[in-house]
Amino acid sequence: MELTYGAYRFELSCWWHKATWTKDVTVAETATLVGEFVAESLAAERAGTVVPVPRHPASGTTVQA
Repeated sequence: MELTYGAYRFELSCWWHKATWTKDVTVAETATLVGEFVAESLAAERAGTVVPVPRHPASGTTVQA
């Protein structure tokens, strides 16, 4: 969400923890955050990383997709 004073509100939610985290970030911080996320995603894809599927909180294992 864009705020009136030139910043953005970044909100992250986690289905696992049933929690939401909020942080106000500047335009420069937003660009850095998005850039790092994309770079890490591409690196993980090249490395053949498997993203785990949602699991039951009581489970001690992760099912690979």
